This record gives sequence, structure tokens and C-alpha cells, in this order.
Amino acid sequence: MRDATMSGDCRGWPVDLSNIAERTVINIEAELDFWGQIISANGFPGLEQSFHQLRPTLKFSYDAYLAWKGEALVELESVLKCSYDRQIDPRKRLDWLYAERVVKVVWFRLGISDVV
Repeated sequence: MRDATMSGDCRGWPVDLSNIAERTVINIEAELDFWGQIISANGFPGLEQSFHQLRPTLKFSYDAYLAWKGEALVELESVLKCSYDRQIDPRKRLDWLYAERVVKVVWFRLGISDVV
């Protein structure tokens, strides 16, 4: 039997597994539960929205972190805004000024210290 990782027989293969330790997995449900508790108890810093209203933007923030991990947030502003506008239903979308604040707080929680 041939090694699928080397032969290219599997969809998406060959894949370089040498950097597997660098990959990030986030338990999004646990993170959303965390934010649900924080927002219920204290609100979200600088925003009046409920958790239900913030949930799509929180989810986007984690997806963006995974997609652009290692990139400087300040350099991604226009890309993030465009992606946010494209991915989030307009009825659930925050004004970018507020959405960007959510992205920054989430990325800060994930250990990115240069978000401001």
C-alpha cells in the first residue's frame, strides 16, 4: 500500500505536516460560552449590544484569527473590513467601528498583544 501523504491520492494531499505543532485549534463553542457569560455579567467593553447581537461578530473574529494568524492586525484592517462585509449578513452586522473593536478584544484574548 502506498503512503497517501506522499502519493497525492487523497484530496488535499500532499500536505506538509512538518509544521503541525504550529496549527491552532480553538474550541469556538467554549469561547462563545465564555463571551456569553462575560457579556451577561458585565457587557462588552465599550459596546451596548447583547451577546446575541455580538455573536456573529465574535465568531467572525475567531475565524479571522485562524485565517490570518501571524499577520499584524493593523495591516489587515481593510481586508478584515471587506471580509466582514462579505461574510456577515447585513441584518446582523455591526458598524465596522464596533466590529473592529470586537476583533481586537478577541485577538487580545488569544494572545495578540499588539492589537491597539
